[in-house]
Amino acid sequence: MASSFLHNFVMNALKSSIGSMPDFWVMNNALGWMEKGVLAEVDLVEIQALIDQKNTSVVEPDPELESEPIEE
Repeated sequence: MASSFLHNFVMNALKSSIGSMPDFWVMNNALGWMEKGVLAEVDLVEIQALIDQKNTSVVEPDPELESEPIEE
């Protein structure tokens, strides 16, 4: 395994690129670092979880449903 500094540096770079770069670029980059022995499979699992979290849609409340009742 690579040095702790290099591992942390690469993980921080990959994490910060999530949302800025297409997902497949982040994943491909992570695989490249795994092949070089800098990242382990557990790191790829963490990156995938962050990508999945980013892609999970957040349900926005419907403003029409939250309006106050109309008094008659």
